[in-house]
Amino acid sequence: MRMNKRYIIWIGLIFLWVFPVHGDTNTEYHKCILPAQDFNEVSDCIKLGKNGQLFIAQKYLRQLSFEKNTLASVYSEEEGWMYVNRKGRVIISGVAAMDNGADVFHGGLVRFSQNKKWGFADERGRIVVAPIYDGAMNFDNGLAKVCNGCRSTCAEPKCEHHFFTGGEWFYINTKGKIVKKTISKEVSYE
Repeated sequence: MRMNKRYIIWIGLIFLWVFPVHGDTNTEYHKCILPAQDFNEVSDCIKLGKNGQLFIAQKYLRQLSFEKNTLASVYSEEEGWMYVNRKGRVIISGVAAMDNGADVFHGGLVRFSQNKKWGFADERGRIVVAPIYDGAMNFDNGLAKVCNGCRSTCAEPKCEHHFFTGGEWFYINTKGKIVKKTISKEVSYE
């Protein structure tokens, strides 16, 4: 019986060595920028799993600055700003840019963009408000301003800052329910 337990343990260790914890990955890598390392760009940072899941290469995890919510921000040209967990799994991509970094969580939610539409995700990466809006502002006191029919416009020639203009604006709660209509054709800064 003792021999069988050792055998099972060895098989388990070999299995973990052959199949890494984060899953089988392709050899495709993307460059990324590590904000915690003075925005240094590294060439083999983001791995794409065979299931389509993105991961940060293990050798860069220690270089990331994890917040209280156990997430760290990373940037890549292909995916934009994203949040990763301590295991290196990208849990939210397409996070809004704010002040030269990833937007922060407001009321436990962060804005993200997918297919040019805006929504909100929680700290576990779950989509709480589906990306159905043409523009979105952060939550404040349980409400976020969102718009349909608005467009993102450059605030200056270099296009470093944007604002949303036009469209029909609403306030939504943290469940995505529209609770109040606002004035149309409004301008909101991003």
